[in-house]
Amino acid sequence: DPHAERVRPLRQVRISAAVIRSNRLATLGLVAMVVSQTTMVAVMTMTPSHMKDHGQADLSAYVIALHIAGMYAFAPFVGRFVGRVGQVPAVMVGSVVLGAGTVVSVVAGYVPSLIFVGLFLLGVGWNIGLIAGSSMLTGAVPGNARVEVQGTADLTMSFCGGMAAFASGFVKQAWGFHMLANAATLLAGLLLVVAYTHSLRTRLAVR
Repeated sequence: DPHAERVRPLRQVRISAAVIRSNRLATLGLVAMVVSQTTMVAVMTMTPSHMKDHGQADLSAYVIALHIAGMYAFAPFVGRFVGRVGQVPAVMVGSVVLGAGTVVSVVAGYVPSLIFVGLFLLGVGWNIGLIAGSSMLTGAVPGNARVEVQGTADLTMSFCGGMAAFASGFVKQAWGFHMLANAATLLAGLLLVVAYTHSLRTRLAVR
């Protein structure tokens, strides 16, 4: 239809970003999604290379398989968990699990079998953060903006994940896998602090 309104993706992204910025809960939801994705992708991408450095290349396929199981196998239970405890507490739990996964992945350099545990926890933490963050985001914005907001959030999350995957190789090469995982741990810790601060402000406002 020549008279139909032209779709301007960049304009829609700017509008959606403004909607997210105007709402603290929506902003926290987006931060949870981005941090979960960035942390998980950065560590996961370099794990096979890290294992190869330690003579464990033949086990990397099994580690990644267990990691993917952690990402998706418990999604129905995670959804129920988020609904039961609340979105903000679930984000805090997700950040702790993510941080545990990155810490165990670093320790695995000394105890090789722990890499299975670390990558599994990383997958579970990603799942919790993503489900809690996305439900928080869409629930905090007006109904007529949810589709565009979700699309903008997915775009932002995917972009940050792609950049993490791209940069992770350079970080590992320059400073080592342990520094990459430590940076991911700091990100998870930052998410925990942001979520806890939001929870504290909410409780004080209610009083």
